[in-house]
Amino acid sequence: MTTDAEYIKVAEEAWEESVEIAKSVDGWKEEKKDKKTGDVVESRKNSKGRKIYRCKAKIDMPPKLLIDAMGDTDHVTEWNKTLTEARVLKTLSDNCAISYQVTSDGGGGMVSARDFVYVSKKGYEGEIFVMGGKSVEMKDAPSSSKIVRAVNGPGCQMVTPSAEDKNICEFLWLMDCDYKGWMPQSVLDIAMPIAQTQFIDCVRKLAEKLKEEGKF
Repeated sequence: MTTDAEYIKVAEEAWEESVEIAKSVDGWKEEKKDKKTGDVVESRKNSKGRKIYRCKAKIDMPPKLLIDAMGDTDHVTEWNKTLTEARVLKTLSDNCAISYQVTSDGGGGMVSARDFVYVSKKGYEGEIFVMGGKSVEMKDAPSSSKIVRAVNGPGCQMVTPSAEDKNICEFLWLMDCDYKGWMPQSVLDIAMPIAQTQFIDCVRKLAEKLKEEGKF
């Protein structure tokens, strides 16, 4: 049995490692760029030789609103349509938790749904909010014979306030996912960037909704 303290240590180490990778400059190559929005998806190899992805986008919403939405795991599927299920399995501390998440079919239906058990930590690196973590094993975690269990290496989502405008933030998502199952790299090369840009679309729709509701 893994103790809460051990899970927290895993979360903290994954958080630190993912921040370092997310901020790194060398070795990234562009996979996809949206000329209209400026969104960019890049990739590089991780230490195990697997491709990891980094997506950057400018979002028209105050950082606090995005941070609140991202941190509310139990309600995240209301706006994040790349997941069909998300719930906290265990709260480990004020800023660490283990969650269970199920993805919707990815890459325009090319990749069937995956689930994962993920330990994460929420915190700040200077003024940048970071939610980072990695996959863990948990004895009582849900599982389904119909869904392949994916394994996430250290990854994170970052929200950086804009220096010019308090109603704008920079969003970054570092994804290191071993999809498992039989999945040719050529399919993943297309599906992964699509998954990231689909999530950005969901964030933008949330921003529009919150603006309509007069939240900012």
